[in-house]
Amino acid sequence: MKKPWIRQVTVVVLVWMTYMFSFVDRLSWPPVIPLAAKEMGLTAAHAGSYMTAFYIGYVITQFPGGVLTDRFGYRKVLLSSYFMMGIFTLTMSTVQSFEQGFVFRLLAGLGSGAIFSASLAALFDHISPKRRGVAIGFFMTTTSLGVTVVNLFVPTVAAAHGWRSAFIVAGLLPIAGIVLSFFFLKESKRDHGTKKSVSSMSEILTVLKNKNLILAGIAGFGGLWATWGTATWANAYLNHSLHLSLVSAGRMMAVYGMAGLLCKPLIGFVSDYVNKKTIAFWALFLFAPVLVWFGVNTHTGILFTLTAVLGVTAFIYSPVMTAIIGELVEERLVGTAMGLVNAIWQLGSLISPLVVGMVVDATSSYFYGFLALAAGPLMGAIVMLFVKTKAKQAKNWKAA
Repeated sequence: MKKPWIRQVTVVVLVWMTYMFSFVDRLSWPPVIPLAAKEMGLTAAHAGSYMTAFYIGYVITQFPGGVLTDRFGYRKVLLSSYFMMGIFTLTMSTVQSFEQGFVFRLLAGLGSGAIFSASLAALFDHISPKRRGVAIGFFMTTTSLGVTVVNLFVPTVAAAHGWRSAFIVAGLLPIAGIVLSFFFLKESKRDHGTKKSVSSMSEILTVLKNKNLILAGIAGFGGLWATWGTATWANAYLNHSLHLSLVSAGRMMAVYGMAGLLCKPLIGFVSDYVNKKTIAFWALFLFAPVLVWFGVNTHTGILFTLTAVLGVTAFIYSPVMTAIIGELVEERLVGTAMGLVNAIWQLGSLISPLVVGMVVDATSSYFYGFLALAAGPLMGAIVMLFVKTKAKQAKNWKAA
């Protein structure tokens, strides 16, 4: 029989891998926008709408995916998601028209939508409350690592073999993940399909009526509006406005992801002992002025440092806010709650790429695009003030 810590580490690594692959598939489009848009004759708004298409599918399946996770188990949901996500990322390598690409991205998003809630349900299934902050912090490094990995390999593969080849590589990763998860991802204590799982409309309505969940969802909407709007358009901004090559722009955005990668486990650890709401407020609040600074900057000499700072502010709120959501409901409702809240969060990811593309088309200026992005986390910080959470006291240092 496996020792508990081996089982816990195995689960954390597997769900980390699952979420990371989903981000690789999601973010393979932005680095190739300059090449693909030219070949296919896409406007900035059309190019941005490919990310919006992914997020339409992603958002649609958030809440249903959470309910299915609580009813049938995260293992079945994750294996199904892997398959659909991989197939429709691979098909992007064959796209011949704007409409066809839009459909493929939409379907890939549908395949990815349940991954977040299913992965968090797995963590809450195996990790004790005293260690969930750091576990979630590690898990959420996938969002940053996804940015870093994509911006290192996609421009390089695209430059050497064409932008379509990047989608072949990205699509094969989830297919490999199916094999690993099938053999090594096990559930421990959930009794799905019985009265212990989410089985009634009244329980679902309880989640839907939770005011704090909705407010946290709105706050996260503002954060993700900026985080993934930046991930979508920063490469094009660096290429067009600051005249960096696509490879150099990709490397710079890898710094953006790496900065978030390094700080997430630390902020997750701190959130196990410090009031999460306070951390979330300041993380969102500081994100806004850094975005404006990034958008107005024209000096490449400070770009490395500025991009790193932007990466920190763009990612540190997410593990803290994710941990907050898990504390606002009963553990058996975690999948449903995560699905609901992430659906609201991801509306920001869905809308902002298209809105920024429209702003850039209308003004011929990326600065106004970043100004629009900065409004999101500022609003999120204000809304976060009204979320009622369970504060943790400093004595937890000793309890742990």
